[in-house]
Amino acid sequence: MIGMQCPGTAYDRPMVRSLPATLPSEVRVDRAARRAAGVVKWTRYDADVLPAWVAEHDFGQPPAVRERLRYLVEASAHGYHDAAEPMVEAFCRWVSRRHDWSPEAGLVRPTTNVVQGVWASVQAFTRPDQKIVLSDPVYYPFQNLGPTTGREVARWNLVHDDSGWHYDLDALQALLEGDPSIGLLLLCNPQNPTGRVFDADQLTRIVELALEHDTTIVSDEIHYDLVHPGAEHVPTLIIPGASTCTIAVTSGIKTFAIGGVRCAVAVFGDERLRDRFDTVPEHLLTVPNRLGCEASIAAWDTGDAWVDELKAVLDANRHHLLERLGAELPDVGIHLPDATFLAWLDLSAFEPGDRPSTWLRAQAGVACESGPKYGSGGEGHVRLNFGTTPEVLDEIIDRLVAGLGHD
Repeated sequence: MIGMQCPGTAYDRPMVRSLPATLPSEVRVDRAARRAAGVVKWTRYDADVLPAWVAEHDFGQPPAVRERLRYLVEASAHGYHDAAEPMVEAFCRWVSRRHDWSPEAGLVRPTTNVVQGVWASVQAFTRPDQKIVLSDPVYYPFQNLGPTTGREVARWNLVHDDSGWHYDLDALQALLEGDPSIGLLLLCNPQNPTGRVFDADQLTRIVELALEHDTTIVSDEIHYDLVHPGAEHVPTLIIPGASTCTIAVTSGIKTFAIGGVRCAVAVFGDERLRDRFDTVPEHLLTVPNRLGCEASIAAWDTGDAWVDELKAVLDANRHHLLERLGAELPDVGIHLPDATFLAWLDLSAFEPGDRPSTWLRAQAGVACESGPKYGSGGEGHVRLNFGTTPEVLDEIIDRLVAGLGHD
């Protein structure tokens, strides 16, 4: 029942009142209200620009999340807390149900966000004279890992062909064999911005190569809940042999649109990896705040049906976007993403220059993320967020067609 204590939790979490059970398919976007509330997705640009940039969907959260946060605010419960441990336990329950993955709670560490977990892993598992491997195009904050940690970056870039974006595992083997200074491989799975997903065979070979070359794997799996029909998320840590060389970092913020309250986890395959991570100084690793922990607990303990509905909406959206652009803007390159609510659009045919998102905003009044900041392969591209209502998505597409479809 909505508003009651979430099942299987470690301590009582009373709710204030029952809120309406708004499912993702029932959401309507009130643009003025979102701007008034300071939702940065809707305030970054002028009101006449439609936002499709930051990776946050427009469907809000399950009712239990909103109820729990309202209760904490009305109770002035903003002091020190011990909610991190129950949050970790809720995470373990969630991935056991949803992903057939059963990590030990004692091998999970809370972090404030995924990037912090990745950064701390680079510090803990590599020496300054070792290299880290990135796969461009990739989530742009990862481009700063080399400069901020003092590590040199080696590149294992995705390959593009007519069928989409792919990983070349033979190229990874050659890279690792040719450069013994490589100490860490950063995976992004599901991949941001292309939406690709590794299958079990690919992950098995990656783990085998990592073990052979004494390389640590850090796997960003933040979009793990949002894999579409036809693909499957395989947690890297369930691959045979991965437990001795792999750290997975993830969060509920993409699934439940709770990025503002900041909460994530780093999951280790064994105690040796966890203990080495724990050598990172405490002042560089603060625990998530209480609101982040509590929102995550409520989401993970009550969100199954809500997420199933969200995935159905996103699946319909990705197909609708592909079909309309294919029919009305065939010069825009697009491949159906396996996961996420993000589409990687190739605008090269329009010669958008070195700032394609700025060009697109001027042409069509739609704000996207600019491809070049994702590294090699991002030239001429933008990343478009289709995680919105069908009505807003159609307006976004209408603007693209009107702005780019002229001769």
